[in-house]
Amino acid sequence: MTELVSLKQTVTHLFDAVWYSKHAQDLEEDAKNTDRQLEKDREELQSKIDEISRILLPMKDEAEEPLRDLARKLTDFASAAVDQAKSKLEKKAKTQIAEYVETASSERAKAVMSLEAYLASDPLPVLDNVVRVKLVEGSYVAQMSYECEGGVKYEFALALQNSKLFHEGLNVSQLGHEVKIPVRLGRTLLKKERVPGFERLDQYVLTDAEWSNGKILTTFRKPDGDTEFRIVYAGSGGQGFVGIEYRDKTQTVNVMNDPNLSAFVDIETIKLVMNELMSEIAELKNNKISLLKLTSGDEDLLQTLHCYDLLQSVFKIIGPDYRTLVKGLSASQESSTPTGELNLRFIQERLRILGDLSKPVSQLLGLTITI
Repeated sequence: MTELVSLKQTVTHLFDAVWYSKHAQDLEEDAKNTDRQLEKDREELQSKIDEISRILLPMKDEAEEPLRDLARKLTDFASAAVDQAKSKLEKKAKTQIAEYVETASSERAKAVMSLEAYLASDPLPVLDNVVRVKLVEGSYVAQMSYECEGGVKYEFALALQNSKLFHEGLNVSQLGHEVKIPVRLGRTLLKKERVPGFERLDQYVLTDAEWSNGKILTTFRKPDGDTEFRIVYAGSGGQGFVGIEYRDKTQTVNVMNDPNLSAFVDIETIKLVMNELMSEIAELKNNKISLLKLTSGDEDLLQTLHCYDLLQSVFKIIGPDYRTLVKGLSASQESSTPTGELNLRFIQERLRILGDLSKPVSQLLGLTITI
């Protein structure tokens, strides 16, 4: 992604996330303050009834029954009045707290959706990304994780409904291939030399696949047994490295490290299978559906929703590039960029939605803003 597009994503979706998260946190603090005030009001009302009780205490000890009866009635009346006042206060406060909590929850959801829209475009320099496909209870799930500069990491769930391959247990016969892999050596009755014993890969189901940087690691497992193949492939086209490991209850065999076995491996067909899987997984990268994780350093940002912290991390990573771009926009005043999508006025308007945070953020961009 170019710095210009990244800046556009930052001042739109990330700014939205900062605003929504700040608003949610303010509302949550309002709810806490209302709850604390309710407790103070309760205590104050209780102190009033205690004070009334102290005033009436001498009358309760009077010898005259009418005075004692009056003291009891006054005490009962005051207690009832205080209870009624408490009930009204609690009802009003709890209604207000519920409104704060409901609105804060809505704002949190908007902040998460804004983060999803921001990160779905991969706006940060990526150090590594990994796509994982896993068979869970008969169907596949897929996730993609990113590690970016500055310690920012995030993970998306990927949609599989349009995938040609990843619907239910996949085996290589569905790709139109037959693959037999030698896993042991034995002897025949008629020949003295040892001959390989094969396992048919089409009897195994793909249970895991992990793709990263042109490398794929797969696990094929036999549905009714404890045997599996782990096949790794690194490369593209017909080129590349193939590693094959076979495991059962009693042994682990590194097929490609044994010349007596590797000589019988159909390398070209296995490469075809791996390339088809890699191609299909590459298509999944464009099907992000929900943000599962987001961390910066040790902070779980989906939990804390400290989106301003993320914004500051972004500026640490690519702030200099942003400031150079904004300076160019400043020099040309309000003229549009070549894409027609970003200009100085747009950035200034987006800064204003941040409220109290507008000033520090504008300084990070090398701008001054008047609210």
